[in-house]
Amino acid sequence: MLARFPKSSVILGVIFGVLLASYAPSVLAQASAAADKSSGPANPAASVSVQDQRLNIAVGDRIFALAARIFRPSGAGPFPLVVINHGTPVSIAEAPRMTLGFANAAQWFAQQGNIVVVALRPGFGNSQGPYMEASAANCANRDYVRDGLRTALVEAAIVESAAALPGVDANRIVVVGHSAGGFGAIALGDALPHGVVGIISFAGGRGGDDHEHICGGVQRLVDATGVFGKANRVPQLWLYAANDHFFAPELAHAMAQAYQAGSGPNIRVIDLPAFGDDGHMTFPNADPAVWAPSVSAFLAQVMKRTSESR
Repeated sequence: MLARFPKSSVILGVIFGVLLASYAPSVLAQASAAADKSSGPANPAASVSVQDQRLNIAVGDRIFALAARIFRPSGAGPFPLVVINHGTPVSIAEAPRMTLGFANAAQWFAQQGNIVVVALRPGFGNSQGPYMEASAANCANRDYVRDGLRTALVEAAIVESAAALPGVDANRIVVVGHSAGGFGAIALGDALPHGVVGIISFAGGRGGDDHEHICGGVQRLVDATGVFGKANRVPQLWLYAANDHFFAPELAHAMAQAYQAGSGPNIRVIDLPAFGDDGHMTFPNADPAVWAPSVSAFLAQVMKRTSESR
């Protein structure tokens, strides 16, 4: 049975409905604008500032001013630090022509709430100093332990300098490296800078020629990787693409197995899909969405571990 309402109530209801219909769009528009303002910029990249500067590092008793690019999220911080280390060209004659890269990757890391530092090591681009990572032997007799440690020495100096930048939480540092930069990163165990809680190596290795050939043979590189694993003290994430022509997936897994055999913390290897003509360039050139899920999970793991240990 339907309820009956007085005629006057019906008339008032109609008037109220008309007024509400005319008023509601204005209210909703104001609420939407307020929500947009409170949620920050629509483009995440807009909240990241980018600045080029010279980064002074100390290697032994020498000081070098490196070309560096700093990516900062908005806010006062302190923020975790991510240091991205570049690789080495097949021909070292190309090193002076190198420029600061990894723009998309650095933006992604900064959008996750990290200060990101990308620097060119001595001997590369317009950074000061000589090339310090030359192998002491010919191709057949490469000493990959020595090679890795020499790169790690410079990378450690970059981390220590970057950790002193304003707004950095020096107890939450992740070192990222690509190719030879990744090989240097996994060699940091002997002299791990204070505050490093994790290492990410993209296509890490040395001695490759982009034709799936390793100077001195695969086993020489695998054995050197095993040496570095014995000194490791932090979790690591290694990522290799299916069509990496420097370090093929089979080699990547052999290196990881040798490293893990001596390492206490876990080493996780991620097999990424093929990218373009050479997956070795996934990290510098591919959309970060290719590797973001694995890296996000790793960052959450090492940062949680840091918080729990405080």
